[in-house]
Amino acid sequence: MFAAINALADTILGSLHATGLLDVILSLAGVSAVLWFGLFAALRIAVEPGASAWRRGDGIVLGVIVLCALLPAAWIAAVGVFLLGGYLALTAQDGRARRIALVLLALSGTLLWGKIVLLAFAPVVLAADGQIVGALVGTGATGNLVGFVGGGQFVIGGPCSSVHNISLALLLWSCVVALLDLAIDRRLIVIGVAAMAAMYALNLARLSAIALFPADFEWLHLGTGATLFGWAGLLLAGLIIGAGAYDALARRA
Repeated sequence: MFAAINALADTILGSLHATGLLDVILSLAGVSAVLWFGLFAALRIAVEPGASAWRRGDGIVLGVIVLCALLPAAWIAAVGVFLLGGYLALTAQDGRARRIALVLLALSGTLLWGKIVLLAFAPVVLAADGQIVGALVGTGATGNLVGFVGGGQFVIGGPCSSVHNISLALLLWSCVVALLDLAIDRRLIVIGVAAMAAMYALNLARLSAIALFPADFEWLHLGTGATLFGWAGLLLAGLIIGAGAYDALARRA
């Protein structure tokens, strides 16, 4: 948990210095509610009764994770989250450890792998976002440069990429599955894909709104408008995942 918070430290500190108190509260210090939920899910499962027996290699792994958490570098802390999730996934002796591993690996997708994928494939991913938005609003796009209605262009950067939203939907799905200890089957996987598609669509809607209303660029890009779109995406994905979880529980009963 401390490693994950350290991985988010730059975002939290940046939000505290760059925005007003209301925006800090509404945006949860610049960190998605899904990430906070992920931290809660991992901690909640970890404190369930019935701890696994301590193994020889656990101390070494724990030491590496603590080191990653304490070093003043967000990406190292994110690596620590991934290493712990991977270690638990490979060595889990009970269902609880596997559930924690699922949450941590999904967290590392948002904190680490999503960023790596974006760095590796940024021209393709951002250009795809740009082309879709340009087609939706009718202004066209050149790569990730999208035309404003009325003239001018704006750039779709990494933080606005659909990869970010998809990774958040995957994390939310993983948290619900792990907390409720659901069996992952085809129907539940379809629910996860639907939630990712919903958050992707909401992100495209926000980018389209930026193109349509250039005067409100800052409000929609980083201000309260962006926060409201974020909450709308979270609500939509939550409803989809909640319906899928309800169905899974009903089938298990």
